[in-house]
Amino acid sequence: MILLRLVRLALGFILSLGFSASIAHSERIVADLSDRVIKISSNFTGSDIVVFGTIERDASTVSRGEPYDLVVIVRGWNQTLVSRRKGRTFGIWINKERRLYPNAPNFYAMATTRKISDIAHPSLLAKLQIGTQYLLLPANFNPQDRFATYDPFRVAALRKMREKGLYNDDQSSVTFLSQALFRSKIPIPANVEVGEYQVTVHLLRGGALLHSETQSLHVAKTGFEQHAFTLARDHEFFYGLACVLIALFTGWLTGVVFRKN
Repeated sequence: MILLRLVRLALGFILSLGFSASIAHSERIVADLSDRVIKISSNFTGSDIVVFGTIERDASTVSRGEPYDLVVIVRGWNQTLVSRRKGRTFGIWINKERRLYPNAPNFYAMATTRKISDIAHPSLLAKLQIGTQYLLLPANFNPQDRFATYDPFRVAALRKMREKGLYNDDQSSVTFLSQALFRSKIPIPANVEVGEYQVTVHLLRGGALLHSETQSLHVAKTGFEQHAFTLARDHEFFYGLACVLIALFTGWLTGVVFRKN
């Protein structure tokens, strides 16, 4: 019994050393954003944010042959996306069928070092939702059988968001400035919604996820647009009253200016 306990203690000690060493010596990301707040004004036509950082690597970390892979994802909050199919009824084209996707982000932009098919297995890509092709997936999605689960409604929904510029895949825009320093530029379109977004950087190597870091990005209105937005959201009655008064005044002023003698 004593010998058995000693063996168990020795094994536990060795495993604890290995686990602590893997934590202390594993690679990690230190990243930041060029701007944490994007201000929307009346002449806002879009913007860019720069995600930059470095890969920290302990001197005792075992060297590996595979290169590092980085994935930068800017993602908004989930919303319900509706995809409809038109059908002909009595000679008139109307919406007949629809699908609802409650797990659709309102905005999604991705940048990588290379093609995602070369970065990791589809099961990991689907789990981390890397790439727009791995969004709006059904609960029973099987990466090995993705063509059998083809959904024309899902394809149409993704195409609609891409055409609006709200879904974007850029599989080559993350660049290494050195062996550890990296940089990527993510475009933010003019039709982006006001709110808080998450900027996540994944570090992968040899198809395995090593580390992830997430930063917050705020999109906010500024100037007169911000005051009007706050008034409409928090004081609906006074906002409506102001709109009616402005409309009445504009109509009266127009009548005075263009009154015929």
